[in-house]
Amino acid sequence: MTPTKERRGFHGAAELAHESARAGKYLEQVRAACAAGDKAAAERALRQAINELETARAGLRIGME
Repeated sequence: MTPTKERRGFHGAAELAHESARAGKYLEQVRAACAAGDKAAAERALRQAINELETARAGLRIGME
């Protein structure tokens, strides 16, 4: 068995990267909404980013087991 420190990847890494990238897109929307002064749009995009990051975190926990 390969020691933990020598592992290069884990199951679900691609999905984690995808969810994280999607969260980044929502954070860009938050930035744009804040720049435009649109509080409602910023809140919506921030909620979406949080959802994506929580999905990624759950995937990371599963992939680490």
